[in-house]
Amino acid sequence: MAVEEDSEGGFGLEEFEDTAPRRARRHGLRARLRRGALRLTRRWLQRPEISLVGLQIREVGLFEQRYCVTVRLHNPNRLPLPVRVVHYQIELMGQRFAAGETTEAFRIPARGATDFSLNVNMSMLRLASSVANFLLRPQADIPYRIHGEVELDLPLLPAVPFSHAGQVELARRR
Repeated sequence: MAVEEDSEGGFGLEEFEDTAPRRARRHGLRARLRRGALRLTRRWLQRPEISLVGLQIREVGLFEQRYCVTVRLHNPNRLPLPVRVVHYQIELMGQRFAAGETTEAFRIPARGATDFSLNVNMSMLRLASSVANFLLRPQADIPYRIHGEVELDLPLLPAVPFSHAGQVELARRR
């Protein structure tokens, strides 16, 4: 197989020689596009608000407890938001209670709210004694903090971080 020399005395490899600078420019362009999209998004898209609206004990065993945590996402925008996934961490009384992500995509209606449930299995060994005692007492309100990020199913948008603290009522299964 013969290789033909081009008119400038090379072998047509100049397009491959600067792949690193081209790659850097391409990644730089992506970063600029994301920053631009984020700036535009901040102007017309408000961050969804998140809160815990329910914490229910499903089952109490000697070694494991099961809870159902109900989370509400409120959309203050004029258009519905398609949510791909919510990554979350929940703290009760300043101690880590649960962490994970949602398993199914969903939509938050325009200027509306969507509730979703998280099933949490907790080992008694993992659950700190102070939180366990608090959960088993008849008090109704528990201080919490939920934080993480929401990944919207919209092109070029980065994940939207959230953090919210409040109190949630503990409901016992009857």
